[in-house]
Amino acid sequence: MLVEDRRRRLLETVRREGSLTVAAAEETLKVSRMTIHRDLDALAAQGLVRKVHGGAVAVAPENGEAALWGRPFEERRGAAALAKRSIGKHLYALVSGARTLVCDASSTVFELGKLLSQRADAADLFVVTGGMPLFGELYHHPSGIRVALHGGEPHPRTGSLIGPLALASLAEMRFDWAVVSTASLMREEGVAYDSTPEEAELKRAYMQHARKKVLALDGTKFDLSAPFKLADLDEFDALVTEDGVKELGAATPAKRSRA
Repeated sequence: MLVEDRRRRLLETVRREGSLTVAAAEETLKVSRMTIHRDLDALAAQGLVRKVHGGAVAVAPENGEAALWGRPFEERRGAAALAKRSIGKHLYALVSGARTLVCDASSTVFELGKLLSQRADAADLFVVTGGMPLFGELYHHPSGIRVALHGGEPHPRTGSLIGPLALASLAEMRFDWAVVSTASLMREEGVAYDSTPEEAELKRAYMQHARKKVLALDGTKFDLSAPFKLADLDEFDALVTEDGVKELGAATPAKRSRA
């Protein structure tokens, strides 16, 4: 295989899936690890991918990293699709004992919603969300899951329900789990950031009204830039990526008050 063809295939895979490991590329292309690293270095030098430990991830759109996060749901859904499906499976196992969930409008958490109807006790589950695609997925399923949209106005780009009405509608509610994704996790800081202040505010409200909190995001979101702080990582009980579940142990109120 010519070098140009090999690199084209690597680039197509990264753009389609959102990320690619060196090990997976070795197996697919039947070349050495060193060759894959050279190819990814060349693609990164052209600004076509971003090298990370163990592989590469897709670069942000030309009009800025935040552009992807502000796109309509159906456009976001296709990014890192395999990773998101894996995350959905890990989330499903993690919250298996929950009776009440509040789920954000992200395409990552949507993958959990697609699996919830498989529960034998689905009719005993109550899900609240600000995501209309997730609401539609659950409402039209014959499993009998109870699902509700909280209040709010649709975000002009993403369509998720946000704003004062959304916050007010959550005031008297309590959930077993809050399940949220975000635009960025800065690992050295241990801080999650989001792309809009409205989304960050709403997700913080989800967390305040839940007994346990989980942050779910794929590896392409690590160490990207996003402007609005969502929460410190230790405020979550678990971090879920395509690689599995990492238990964190949410900070106690006393610990947060000293921070």
